[in-house]
Parts: sequence; C-alpha cells; structure tokens
Amino acid sequence: MSFRITGNMMFKRLLSNVRTTTSTLGKLQEQMVSLRRINRPSDDPSGASQVAALRVDEADYKQYMTNIDSARGMLDFSASVLETMSEEVVAVRGKLMAAINPTSGPNSRDVAAIEIDHILHSIVDQANSSYAGTFVFGGTQTQNPPFEIEARGIGGIETVSYGGDSGKIRYIVGTDHHVEVNEDPVEVFMPRGEALGVFQSLIGVRKLLQNPDDLGAGELGKQLSESLSVIDDIHDDIVRALGRVGTRSRALQIRHDLYSKAQLSAVAQRSEIEDADVADVALRLQNQQVIFQVVLAGSAAVYSSNLMEFLR
Repeated sequence: MSFRITGNMMFKRLLSNVRTTTSTLGKLQEQMVSLRRINRPSDDPSGASQVAALRVDEADYKQYMTNIDSARGMLDFSASVLETMSEEVVAVRGKLMAAINPTSGPNSRDVAAIEIDHILHSIVDQANSSYAGTFVFGGTQTQNPPFEIEARGIGGIETVSYGGDSGKIRYIVGTDHHVEVNEDPVEVFMPRGEALGVFQSLIGVRKLLQNPDDLGAGELGKQLSESLSVIDDIHDDIVRALGRVGTRSRALQIRHDLYSKAQLSAVAQRSEIEDADVADVALRLQNQQVIFQVVLAGSAAVYSSNLMEFLR
C-alpha cells in the first residue's frame, strides 16, 4: 500500500519547519540581547524556580546589610559620645585630685567647681546628642531631647531631669535575629538604688568644692577623697556602656561580612543558572541562521514547483 504526499501536506510540513526555525532563532536572538539563558519560566521551569529563590536571598541579604549599616552608625555614634563623656569624667577626677591636695585653697576649689559645672553642661548636651534625627539616649522617645536642666542655682546646675524611657530600639539583622542599638539611659546617667548617676554625682562634687556648709579643712578633705570613689563609679558605668556598644558593633561587622559573602555567592549561583554562554549562543545563532536560510530556500523551491504544476 502506498501513500501519496499531497501538496497540502508538503505546505503544512514546510510551514511547521519555518515556524520551528523562526521560534528557535527568536529565542537565540533574545538570549544574545538579554545575555540570559532564562528569560521566562517556560524556558527552564526548574532553573527559573532556583533563580527566583536566589533573588529573594539576595534581596534579604541586601536589606540585612542596610539595617546593619544603620545600626552600626547609631552604635558607633553612641560609642563616640560615651568616649567623650569618659574623658570628661576623667578630667573631673583630675580636678578633684588637685582640690584634695593640702596646698589647694578656697580660690582653687572655686575655680575647680566652675570648671566641673562647665563639664556638667557639656555632658548634658552630649546626652542630648542625636543621630540622623534620633536622640540616642532617650530610649524609644527619640524625637525630643531627653535631658533637661530643671534648676540652676547661684553655683550652677541643681537638677537634671529625664523625659525619655528605658525602651529598646531594635533592628532586624537576620532571620529571627535583632540587635539593640541604644543603651538604657537610666543605667548610665540617672539615680538608681544607691547609685546617684552621672549628673547628681557631678552636682554633688561641685557643691562640695564650693563648701556651702563651711566644713573644716580636715572634714572637707575627707569628703572630697570619698567623692573619688563616686567619680570612679560613674566612670565605670560609662565604660561598661561603651564596652557593650562596642561589642555589638563588632558583632554586626562580622555579620555584615558574612552576609556580603553570602550575597556574592547567591549572585554567582544565579548567574551560573540564568546567564547565557555568549560564545555558545553566538555559534548556535549562526548555525540557526544558516538553517533558516536553507528552510526558506527549500520552501521557495517547493512553492515554485507546485505553482508550475498548477499552471500546466
């Protein structure tokens, strides 16, 4: 039994060949222009799924690194402020040591009291420091200066009040992981338990130097000596806060470096899956163009032959 190949069958086959060749040529041209092997999910469903997952990972790493940069900025700024405060408390201790010296008279102590009051003003200003519009020592009350000089006497500052809270500001820096970027101001500056805090301790030392109770030289010297331990305590509070801030900042830097490497790895994996091999695509495109020309030439010959037969 024999089958006759009709002209209609030949036309359909030729049309199919042209469509297939054109589609392949179009895909190769698209890959050459986009430099991607996968331009839509249908090109490689499995690969497209992996690429989508890797893009999500890249976006997450980028956001975490952005959050870490913001968190470290606030932590490093806080550390700078605390370091300056530490230096000023050390300066207060030096002035107190000089005042304890038996050769120090009332005038020298009055000068030291004035200098300590100036330092106290400076520390209040620093405690009201802001970073990127956020007051760093206000807890979660970040829009207004948290510390206020409530009362001033003839001798200087009498009372410093706190209008913030002990709330924590947290940044998300990983899956189910966050970091606190602010210190509890009450633990550093304000009275708590037997501790007087930075401000009241400095006010007390300044008043003692002014000697409003007219203490004798022996008793005044004794109380000034005892005040050294108070200054040491508030300095320790500041140094401990500085250590906590520095530790968190260093930990974040390590995490940032890890995320940076992970992001680069995700980009490399995605590129391996998604990107086209330009040299291979160029060669295939050249071959496909030759095939396309052959198909067109063959199609033209068949159409011409059938047309001649029809005309006869």
